[in-house]
Amino acid sequence: MHIYININNKKINLDYRELAEKMWFKSYKGKELELSHIGNTSWLNENYRLALKWDKWGNDHRWSTNDAVKSFSDEYISLDPIRENSVMYIETDHVNIVQVDFRALCIMTKELAEAVKGLISDDAMKTWLSLEEFEEKYNTVLDMSFENANDQSLNEVLDLDMEVIEEPWDNEVKYD
Repeated sequence: MHIYININNKKINLDYRELAEKMWFKSYKGKELELSHIGNTSWLNENYRLALKWDKWGNDHRWSTNDAVKSFSDEYISLDPIRENSVMYIETDHVNIVQVDFRALCIMTKELAEAVKGLISDDAMKTWLSLEEFEEKYNTVLDMSFENANDQSLNEVLDLDMEVIEEPWDNEVKYD
């Protein structure tokens, strides 16, 4: 999945850990968020680069119960600048992502768009949504609790036989 945010305010002040805790949770069943990340707060604020992944099996043993579930337990949500730092590009590792990661993606998008005062595109920059329009379009997901999204995700994987489809590497990010 790909999301684009145009950057109108170049200076942002977000903490990567606080962002991740908004995306997933601060504490779940008495344990802190198990998080893998590439980048940190300064990378996020100075370069608009960050990759976050909730290590699902570290907080919820149900994510390590069988191969079908394990195949959806690793999902990085990555942020990179494109077009000479005028657009933020957010992508996931896979085309099909489970609800708990989709919710996290929507929350990340909302938080970043608010910070840069940018418009959002979820259709390869064909159309642009204001933050309010994005929140309205995805209000069901944004209003969903972490626990509900997590349970729904486990059910999706077990009941729907979701297929793991890698996201293609054809994007504008310069990996240097």
